[in-house]
Order: sequence, then structure tokens, then C-alpha cells
Amino acid sequence: MNIKLPPNCFAFLNAELISASNGVASVRFTPTEEMENPYGNIQGGILAGMIDNVLGPAVVSLAPDKPTATIHMSVNFLGSVRANEPVIGTARVVRYGRTQIYLEAEMTRESDGKLVLKATATNVLLDKK
Repeated sequence: MNIKLPPNCFAFLNAELISASNGVASVRFTPTEEMENPYGNIQGGILAGMIDNVLGPAVVSLAPDKPTATIHMSVNFLGSVRANEPVIGTARVVRYGRTQIYLEAEMTRESDGKLVLKATATNVLLDKK
């Protein structure tokens, strides 16, 4: 299996890897106006996509040679984000099992540290075919 790191969506989401080691990762995202909903906030699906792109580096930091995929993610939106307002996503592996990985993640606004999103996720280990 050919894995491209960082993935193309990192550029689309204006992502910058801050750190990734020992099952914990942090990524900075700078959303754009193209990501806004009709109310001028960043659309929830975009924020969910951002946090999904923090889960990956957390897992890869533990097992760079084992491909995975997110099979379940639960997201709670706790605040809003505006265009050009950087946010920091942080994810940590809680349990790394034989076939599945359980993670917890959050996103905060960089300017004031306000929590805007909490998430949990389950990733499955894939065959390398």
C-alpha cells in the first residue's frame, strides 16, 4: 500500500503539523472563507475533517508502517470558528489494540484557547495490500 504523507487534504485544510510522537499529535489549521457556512462560521463538516486529520498523525506516530482508517467518529461542537482564525487540533491514542485504535481529540482557538470541539474516534488497522 502506497501512503502519501502528508496527505493532499493537509494542503486543502491549510494544515501544519506541530508535533506527533508517542501517540499524541497537534496540528494547526487556518480556515478560509471558502470553508464558511451561511452564518459566517466554519462549517461543521470542515471542522470534523480537520480533527480527522489530527487522528492520523497520532496513530502514525506509534506505528508508521501500519495503515489505518477512521471507522467511527463522534464530534461535539462547542464553539464557533471564523475564517483566518487559526485553531489547534490535538489527538491522543487512548488504546491501541490488535485490530482497532481508540482516540480522543479536541480543537481550540489559537487566539484565546477556547475549546471549540471534542471528539472520540475508532480507527481500524488495514491490510497492507
